[in-house]
Amino acid sequence: MPTSPRSLALALAPGTLLAGIAGGIVFPIFPIVGEQVGLSLAFIGVILAANRAARVLCAPVIGVVADRIGGRRTLLVGLAVQIVVMALYWVGLVTHHEGALFLAGRILHGPGSACVFIAASTLALQAGGGATAAAIRASIVIGVPIGFVIGGLVSEAVGNAGMFAIADAAVVIALGAAWFSVPDLRAPVSMRPHILASLRELRDRRLVGVGGLNFALGFAAGGMVLSTLGFLVASRHLVVFGRDERGTSGLLMAVLSITDASFTTFAGRYGDRHRAHARVAAVSLAVVALGLVVIALAGEALGTAGGIALVGLGTAGLGPSVLVLTGAIVPAERRGTAAGLLQLCGDAGGALGPLVGTALFATTTELPYLLTAGFVLCFVPVAVWLARVERAAT
Repeated sequence: MPTSPRSLALALAPGTLLAGIAGGIVFPIFPIVGEQVGLSLAFIGVILAANRAARVLCAPVIGVVADRIGGRRTLLVGLAVQIVVMALYWVGLVTHHEGALFLAGRILHGPGSACVFIAASTLALQAGGGATAAAIRASIVIGVPIGFVIGGLVSEAVGNAGMFAIADAAVVIALGAAWFSVPDLRAPVSMRPHILASLRELRDRRLVGVGGLNFALGFAAGGMVLSTLGFLVASRHLVVFGRDERGTSGLLMAVLSITDASFTTFAGRYGDRHRAHARVAAVSLAVVALGLVVIALAGEALGTAGGIALVGLGTAGLGPSVLVLTGAIVPAERRGTAAGLLQLCGDAGGALGPLVGTALFATTTELPYLLTAGFVLCFVPVAVWLARVERAAT
């Protein structure tokens, strides 16, 4: 069984990557199918958002469960749930009950994906090191945009039902691979804490500070930028490689994801080498804020792409840093609970960002990004304070 950071990252990558793809493939398919069968736009929006809402509600409890049964078992449960989710999508299409079964699948996808992502984070914390955290984060980050592409291209070639059948088979393979390759890393404690006692310990102000950094990350990148980018492209008539509004938006979104996934491993290793994950987080917050300002003030596609790349560079530094800082704060038997808190904070930011962004976009295209830049900068002092915590832990 693999125990080194590199081998653990390789063992976890298929499951986390496919979990991200499973979340991403629905976006090119559900809106089109929903309109074809007469679902309202509001109901389609509810279907697409249902998984994140469910994940916000269940993430802390799943974190405690990961402490009690281990990250490996939690990961396997999450992948098994993902198989059921894909089956619900397929059944909805072939039985023509798309609305009800799509919604049921998305709701179930919430706890299923939470199990995968929280288990992966927990195992990364047990293995230790920013390199492992970065590699696992990269597989999660790149999974969703790959899902966008696969969902559009493969469904065009084999049909929507064929797409979900292929995705279901892929998750089955991932479950089998995880069963044989993922180690059972957990703290050797003789007595598991009660769930309420574990949740009460989340009030540690150091852990709340790290959770705040993850909230800022989710709000700025996954929430504000991705949810308003399509509006920005349309209002400023941006064009990339001659593509229409949808194509241009997709390419710009890819810039964010590819930059994040490309640099996250470097950021994790740099933080390990210099024992400076909190300082990396502080600099990364400033880079995210700078990118948001560039997006707000840029009038052309090239400048907008540059701002988005800066946001991706900043998120690459923040992602592994918050995970390693969490490992420095919490004892080994509480790391699943802490990973659940991080997931909760990130999802809450990702859910709030679109609400604020779309509301502000009704009057101006610059203000949403400028205000978000200021909001992100408010967390720089938190990262500086956590640097002292990290030095003390080291």
